[in-house]
Amino acid sequence: MHIITLGTVQKGGIDSVIQGYIDNGLFNNKQHTRIGSHAGVNKWHDLSLFISATFKLLWFCIKEKDLILHCHMSYKGSFFRKLTFVALAKLFRHKSIVHLHGSEFKDYYAASSDFKKKLILWLINNVDEFVVLSDSWQEYIDKIAARKVMVINNYVDIEKYDVARIPGQILFLGAFIKRKGIYDLINALKQVSSDCHLHLCGAGEDDAVQALIDELSLSDAVTNHGWVDAKQKTQLLSECSAFILPSYNEGLPMVIIEAMACEIPVISTPVGGIPEVIIEGETGYLVEPGDIAAITSKLSTVLDNSSATDVTDKAKQYYNAHFSSKTILPKWEALYSRILNG
Repeated sequence: MHIITLGTVQKGGIDSVIQGYIDNGLFNNKQHTRIGSHAGVNKWHDLSLFISATFKLLWFCIKEKDLILHCHMSYKGSFFRKLTFVALAKLFRHKSIVHLHGSEFKDYYAASSDFKKKLILWLINNVDEFVVLSDSWQEYIDKIAARKVMVINNYVDIEKYDVARIPGQILFLGAFIKRKGIYDLINALKQVSSDCHLHLCGAGEDDAVQALIDELSLSDAVTNHGWVDAKQKTQLLSECSAFILPSYNEGLPMVIIEAMACEIPVISTPVGGIPEVIIEGETGYLVEPGDIAAITSKLSTVLDNSSATDVTDKAKQYYNAHFSSKTILPKWEALYSRILNG
């Protein structure tokens, strides 16, 4: 069995999912090749990567007998790249899986022309398996494509460091874009206790983020770490006293799972698959997207809540039952075997 992984190598959730599969041994007993088809550097570099990935895949399709393409897809350009790869696989009678991560896929489909919708539905209906991250996404794909799709949660193996939490430390991990709610968070920070400090980890609209921080005179209350490595991320998840991701649109973010595993109180929004795992007052806390007053209030409540350990304990239990490699990797093993032998 030869698994070809196709997807972005840009830092972020999808790349961490793919790397997690590799690091945690999913492919140890198989031949595996990872092909990067996107990096997010610039459009010419991405075009070059896509062309290179297409020719590499073509070579494997010609040379190999039992291939399974595992395509990690979001939307827009990612959809067209995966459409090309799946079409190639079908041409040579190889198997294919599309693994949907894109938080904005619903909006992308709704705004597409009739012709593009037909292409999207062709892809969904003609892969050997279409995998989504949550029950809500399964219901959505079932509705638009009239086929049964499979739910396999993302996972991450991560443990809290044995360090004391520092009061008043707030952590944000994610892209610096409006969809992630970073501007709402910074505006809310202005209203939270002056003893608080916000740690921003990520990148994107760095200049706009810094401009808002300066405008609100919050430079002393914010540290921008940029992209952090796994060790730095775990350190911050272990030391900070609240994690927040006030997104407008999501699938099921890896950082939510990592935060649950590290027993830090999670504040997020009821979008995508998040409300399936973050239950208000049980495994975390929820606010509506864009509600700055609610973000301010919830941050203040969580930071002052000495009984938050009840919530974080339940979140850790939920993580252990649903999002560890011991739970998820056997599902991929079974799926690969079923597809290859089907």
